[in-house]
Amino acid sequence: MTDVLPDYTNLKQLIFRRLEERYDSLIDQFQSSNHDLKEYLVEDALRDQNLCVSTTRLVFDLMNFRKNSRVPAKLILLGYVTITNDSISLNGDLKSAFRGKGIDYKALPAMKIGRLCVDDRYKKRHIGKLILLYCIRKAVYLNQNAACRFITLDAKRNPQPDTDSLHFYRRYGFDVLPHKDKNKDELMKQQTGETPMYMDIYHIAKKALKLKDVD
Repeated sequence: MTDVLPDYTNLKQLIFRRLEERYDSLIDQFQSSNHDLKEYLVEDALRDQNLCVSTTRLVFDLMNFRKNSRVPAKLILLGYVTITNDSISLNGDLKSAFRGKGIDYKALPAMKIGRLCVDDRYKKRHIGKLILLYCIRKAVYLNQNAACRFITLDAKRNPQPDTDSLHFYRRYGFDVLPHKDKNKDELMKQQTGETPMYMDIYHIAKKALKLKDVD
């Protein structure tokens, strides 16, 4: 690798490109200690995209992409994110909270981060944080066109706190999605190794609309 990559501090340092077959060689070389995240990118992401089930964006260093966009083999694939649509059922405390706001619906629309992964070789450069910021901006933009109240995701759990994604998402404002039956929450975590989480983007969306910052 000839490019010296920085610690990323701004979304303008990255570029997001829709998954295409021409990136297959990069995808095969993608490294992740999470087998499920690597396997999904290699085997299922393009199929799901072609079926209109989800959309996957590959994440590149902007300067590296500008120099090598015509030669995909020379690109540096930093990570990827898969996005789809979702909804949240308003149960328990959520139901009470939203009724207090005059919202009596049984469910509200959401955008779901189906997968988010940074290549193991490029971790601790704030790339995951910036991918998450990209998703929040996309949700805000979606909200201006087809209302979207939440961002949802299933945080992959790990006994090691530094690799437990629940702590990462909590740091940026996500909460554990409550279930009517708390025992089912614990059972889901044990069976799937995942914890459902959500972020209410209401105030972010309203502020963005006021500032006209919805690109």
